[in-house]
Amino acid sequence: MIEEFKQDLGGLTSVQMVRKYILGAESQILSPDQHYRLKEQVCEHFGVEFNDIIMVGSGKLGFSIKPSRRFQSFHDESDIDIAVVSPKLFEKVWAEAYLFKKGGADWPNAGSFFKYLSEGWIRPDKLPRNEYFEFTSKWWDFFNSLTKSGQYGPYLIRAGLYHSSFFLQEYQKICIEQCQELI
Repeated sequence: MIEEFKQDLGGLTSVQMVRKYILGAESQILSPDQHYRLKEQVCEHFGVEFNDIIMVGSGKLGFSIKPSRRFQSFHDESDIDIAVVSPKLFEKVWAEAYLFKKGGADWPNAGSFFKYLSEGWIRPDKLPRNEYFEFTSKWWDFFNSLTKSGQYGPYLIRAGLYHSSFFLQEYQKICIEQCQELI
């Protein structure tokens, strides 16, 4: 798969690469049944559409395209990354985060959170960790329970929340374009 990917870097646009390898491909790590069940559990838990749950990263490709791990194969310390694409859920969390910040609560990661927010996605590790901001613990509890279930191997399961497929595609294009610069 890595060789086919590298070949396509020279012949396809970054959008075509994202469509072929991120949005349109099956997971190279999970079986089709595991991939389906994971998407099903996430969409049911968050009340979003099935097709708005997209596996990304090395769990999808079988190798990483991040600069620090470029073309490194998926391994025991790798995690399974999920993109949850939902304008409704995104805007709900955005409003809660805004009100939390407006209320003057202590939130060391607020600046970083709002930077990613401006790029159309929410990184849960930047959310407030506070008893008055329940979404954070609910998010982590759910994905930690998926990890602990062992249904998808011994890998951590992590996820980001995107406002729309546009922002997911734009974010994925960054690493693809960096890969294309190498050829």
